[in-house]
Amino acid sequence: MKMKILRAPFFLLLLPVFFVLHGFQENAEFIGYGDFLLLLFIYCGAAVVLYAVVYFFFRQPAGAAILTFYLLSGYLFFGFIQDACKSYLPFLSRYIVLLPLFLTGFVLLCWYVVSKRNNQFPRLRLLLNLLLVVYIFIDMGKLLLNWPGNSKKDGGSTGMAAAITYKRCVDCPTPDIYFLLFDAYTGSRSLKKRYQFNNEGLDSFLLKKGFSIQYNSRSNYFFTAFSMASILNMSYLSKIPDEKAVTVDDYNRCTNLVKNNLVTDFMSEQGYKIINYSVFDLPGNPTPVNETFLPLKTRLITASTLLPRMQKDLGWIWAGNTLFKTRENNEKLLNSVKEESRRSSVRPRFVYAHIYLPHAPFYYNRNGQLRNEEDLIRKSRGFSLPGYLDYLPYTNSKVKDLIQTIFENTGGKAVIVFMGDHGFNNDVTAVDSVYTFQNQNAVYFPGKDYHLLYDSITGVNQFRVLFNQLFKQHFPLLRDSVIILKDKK
Repeated sequence: MKMKILRAPFFLLLLPVFFVLHGFQENAEFIGYGDFLLLLFIYCGAAVVLYAVVYFFFRQPAGAAILTFYLLSGYLFFGFIQDACKSYLPFLSRYIVLLPLFLTGFVLLCWYVVSKRNNQFPRLRLLLNLLLVVYIFIDMGKLLLNWPGNSKKDGGSTGMAAAITYKRCVDCPTPDIYFLLFDAYTGSRSLKKRYQFNNEGLDSFLLKKGFSIQYNSRSNYFFTAFSMASILNMSYLSKIPDEKAVTVDDYNRCTNLVKNNLVTDFMSEQGYKIINYSVFDLPGNPTPVNETFLPLKTRLITASTLLPRMQKDLGWIWAGNTLFKTRENNEKLLNSVKEESRRSSVRPRFVYAHIYLPHAPFYYNRNGQLRNEEDLIRKSRGFSLPGYLDYLPYTNSKVKDLIQTIFENTGGKAVIVFMGDHGFNNDVTAVDSVYTFQNQNAVYFPGKDYHLLYDSITGVNQFRVLFNQLFKQHFPLLRDSVIILKDKK
């Protein structure tokens, strides 16, 4: 009787439990218990539904359980299998090879199950149950051992190059500060010199408003998470194990550095209220947007599964209704910032907005017309240069409207920092990498005293200069340099 229970197809639920628990154990400092339980519930429910479908066709409980386990394993662990193939058998890692092999295996397994209709596979079921239970207990042990040692402040292993100390300025003016980050916005000088795009219309608008434009500004990193972690912590990033093969964990730690950053710490010390209209979480201020039903942080677990991996590698091939989600998020964030500028506040505000413009998908053409799905996919695939340049006029219209609204609602008394986190970066090479790092950078001070700003400033010094100017700090400037990163293949 005991052996019969042990041979029950518990592995159908143990498999998603192990997969989600293993991912949670590796990323526990970034994923909340609620998100973990939600993902676990979804995957376990999917396993039950898939089993019911397979059983409907085969009418063999044990065989249907084995087939369901095969499909679940292939889906959940596809990324790990593909990465292993890339390391040892590269020709197998291509989708055109790997997917047909997976389907062929399923067909052969179906034939075997049908031919062995009376076989209940007792040993295999027992083995799968025992193996998964052992793996689950191992991960539970690791979770309990490692949880108390997690570091929230520096993301576990990615730290700052140098400690930063600061003091509160008790007699400094405290204007509202709007940090407007437009993702992948290349500096005007690079747009003209490298891509033959004339951006003088926007530059003229900014100059008339009294902005200082840093035409030779550069980002220190050209991946968003790394760039923002550096900008908001006023330092270079340390403890990146391999700059030529950055991993999901590296991105993860940078996201945690954004969440626990020194800029918002400093602003809070100055008495500012932190307002978050970005795609990142800030301390006590979660992002107001979400791109899917699943929380963003659970992608640390789900990114290696079949569909997310294919969508990452193959582009927008089945984006469906989610294709226009970033557009909705952009509109929501832009409108939220404008509404915020209309509100009165007893405390001064630091408003951080992060807009995915002119980043792909390139929803509009240069005439402001919304693309249909087919045209959007074609223009956005591979972060194409023609699509990017065609999207800039629409982006500029949004930038002008946002800045004009802030000026009108604040009477020109708010500080405005308008930046790109990096430039256009679909193909970084040694020849054009200088253009990839050159980002848009314009600053408005109500008093128009820009003597501390300099033309070739990089992200690590942006807020050092601002805080020295606005709050009488004495942050030393770091050497302005760039770091080329490459994703792990």
